[in-house]
Amino acid sequence: MKRFLLLSLLCLFTVSVYGQGRLLESSVDKRPAWVKKSVDRYDLMKVSQQSTVSLEDARNKAFEELHNFASNSITAYLMRTHVEGADAEEVRARVENSQYIRNISEATSLMTYWEHRLVKKQDVYIYYILYDFNDTEKKKAALDINMDDFRDRNKDNF
Repeated sequence: MKRFLLLSLLCLFTVSVYGQGRLLESSVDKRPAWVKKSVDRYDLMKVSQQSTVSLEDARNKAFEELHNFASNSITAYLMRTHVEGADAEEVRARVENSQYIRNISEATSLMTYWEHRLVKKQDVYIYYILYDFNDTEKKKAALDINMDDFRDRNKDNF
């Protein structure tokens, strides 16, 4: 009975290790702790995307997801707090053209990490981003967008 349990635990362990695929290369020697753990309690955002095409494709997908999440979050916040009846598409366009969204890049992220793995005889590229986007950042970006809009509307009066 002990042998059976030991053999079954060993099989479960090998299956879980095999599911990730073999690591071929990565951006650093040791995988960062934030990749494995949830970072929600630190008010940080972790994004990961994978691609079978290239590392650049995985990177672009990850930053696109981060842009979309930040844009949606800021737009929803502005729509909830806006007093006047504003058009959602107009607000979304202002958010996407804002300096905050345009500044989202590898340089402004806290950390990035990438892996190249071989999973079932197929190359898989995984790109991780750790970004400082929380309620405070969302409110600061919304305030900047509102101030820019106010300046644009009243630039003739100054």
